[in-house]
Amino acid sequence: MKLIRLLLILVLVFTASSTYAATPSPQPGYTIKTTKLYWRAMQSSPVAKTLLTNTPVRYTTYNRSWSNVYIGSTRYFTPSSNLKAGIPKLTSTERLRLVNKQHGLSASYRSSQLVTLTIPTVYAKGSERTLMAAEAAHALARLYYDGRKQGHTLYALSAYRSYATQKSLYNYWVNARGTAYASMYVARPGHSEHQTGLAVDMTSEQMRMGLYASFDQTPEGKWMIQNAHRYGYIVRYPKGKEKITGYNYEPWHLRYVGVKEATTMKQNNWTFEDWWAKR
Repeated sequence: MKLIRLLLILVLVFTASSTYAATPSPQPGYTIKTTKLYWRAMQSSPVAKTLLTNTPVRYTTYNRSWSNVYIGSTRYFTPSSNLKAGIPKLTSTERLRLVNKQHGLSASYRSSQLVTLTIPTVYAKGSERTLMAAEAAHALARLYYDGRKQGHTLYALSAYRSYATQKSLYNYWVNARGTAYASMYVARPGHSEHQTGLAVDMTSEQMRMGLYASFDQTPEGKWMIQNAHRYGYIVRYPKGKEKITGYNYEPWHLRYVGVKEATTMKQNNWTFEDWWAKR
């Protein structure tokens, strides 16, 4: 009898282990159209949430027709045909959009692919400044984690900023320091790269979470500046290029353009404006 009990226990343990091992880990994906999430794997079930096109999700296959979508610790169901594996990709027009003092955006412009950054941020998650376009956010996470492996911990201070936020920021600096000062450090509303969802200001604990030109003398800043192109980022306002970019040197300001383009700019010591003129 003891032997039979032991065999039954072993069978149960093996079955549970096999079931657990066979359960796939959620993979990154995104919605390819406006997607309804259900509480059960049937379209007659109540709709729990609705996700817009290009919303990044974590999901696993449930059966031949349905998938599980995970938001936080909650599991939902949706037809698998609503999802696509991977990270939402920007079109080349979006990714390489030139925004500067001469080229602007409409007040209503907002990327459809904004997601919350997964790396440490200075602003609390939930703030618009912790948002970036999904492709850029994914690349920034790779940069962050590779930096951590080298002993460098970076923080995202300010990523996406809406037209309204930029307007408030610009007016503050005009009132505090005058138009001439503001024009060298702060973009006019509609002319900020932050509104694209492709730009981010980075900092570190040594910088006391602030933005200072001496960032390029810190281990974190040196590593980031040297390696940003490997992840598709450029230092948007480099030293010695102020007359071309129209802004003072900002070693903290990264702009996502893609690995190929960022590498070309790095190798040729080009600004984005230089690349744009030669494209």
